[in-house]
Amino acid sequence: MSTPAPNEAITGLAEILGEDATREIVRLYLDELPQAFRRLPAASREEQVRIVHGLKSSSLHMGAQDLCNRVAELEDRLARQGRELEPADLPALQADFEAVAPALRTYAAQKG
Repeated sequence: MSTPAPNEAITGLAEILGEDATREIVRLYLDELPQAFRRLPAASREEQVRIVHGLKSSSLHMGAQDLCNRVAELEDRLARQGRELEPADLPALQADFEAVAPALRTYAAQKG
């Protein structure tokens, strides 16, 4: 018996793409998000804006609304001239990610 989708966003993706493709997308998200977090501090501000824009979009598609909202605020702040990452940004992003990651991992681990 497979685990149901962890949220409405994933349910919607699965209805369009199918369970197997959706689980693969969730696995990619789970693999790539921590890598993006590691790249952020050393990236130029322009690159940071690009990274957080992608994080915002992918988090929205994964139903990670709190993370999406935090990333959107960060994107807005970085887009303004002279603004940079703050020391508390990464731990806050990681905490929001870890809040949704267990349910996503469980879903992604299911076999079709």
